[in-house]
Amino acid sequence: PSNSMLTEFDTYVSFENNSSNASTYWWDFGDSSPTSIEENPQHDYVGMDIGTYVVTLIATSPSGCVDTTQSIIQIYEELIFYIPNTFTPDNDDYNQTFQPIFTSGFNPSTFNMKIYNRWGEVIYETNDAEIGWDGSYGVEGLDAQPGVYAYLINIKMPDVDKVVQFTGHVTLIR
Repeated sequence: PSNSMLTEFDTYVSFENNSSNASTYWWDFGDSSPTSIEENPQHDYVGMDIGTYVVTLIATSPSGCVDTTQSIIQIYEELIFYIPNTFTPDNDDYNQTFQPIFTSGFNPSTFNMKIYNRWGEVIYETNDAEIGWDGSYGVEGLDAQPGVYAYLINIKMPDVDKVVQFTGHVTLIR
C-alpha cells in the first residue's frame, strides 16, 4: 500500500503489485467492498470505522501457480486540536487561561503541558487537558509578568501508539 496508516480524513490508498510471472490478480480490501482484479488497484476507505483491515492479494501464474500475500491497513482517529497564541487573565471572563483544546485523536490520560519562562525554567505544569495556565507561577500563585512564554505539550495518540510533541510560544497580556 502507498500508505498503511490512514485517518478518517485521509482514506485513499494505491496498491503496488510486486508479484512476478503472474497473469491474474484478485484483491480483497478487507472492508466488505467489492474485490478487484486490477494489477495495481486503488481503493478508498472513506466512511470506514476506525480499526484494522487486512488486504489480501492472490496472484496466479499462467501455469496455475497461486501465491497469496497480505498487508495491514490501519485507520485511526484524526488528531484535531487548537492551540491559542495569546491569553488575557484580566478577570473579564474572556481568555482567562492558556488552554489548548484537543477534541479527538489523543488519550487524555497521557496529556502533559509545561510552560517555560525566558530562562528555560518550568513555571507551570499540568497533566490535565481540562486545566489551563492562569498566568500565575510558584506555590504562592504570583502573577507572571506580561510577555512571551514557551510551551511544551506531549500527548499520546491511542490508535497508533505514538507520542506527539507540540512546542511554541504563547503571549500573556495583562
